[in-house]
Amino acid sequence: MTDFSVTSFGSVWSIVAVSEAAREFAIENFPVEGWQGSPTNFSTDHRAARDLCERLADEGWSINGDSK
Repeated sequence: MTDFSVTSFGSVWSIVAVSEAAREFAIENFPVEGWQGSPTNFSTDHRAARDLCERLADEGWSINGDSK
């Protein structure tokens, strides 16, 4: 099962917490500005998103999408 789904729109990436565990983790750990969306579904700069995806993968979260 996928925990996070990532979609690249060039310089902006969209990150969506898919699993229940990922949603709970995102709500507790992602400080998202209102204009970005919510902690469970947000967009951000590709550099920050790439770093976040690498950290999530290192922690064992499953990531699916076109970010790689």
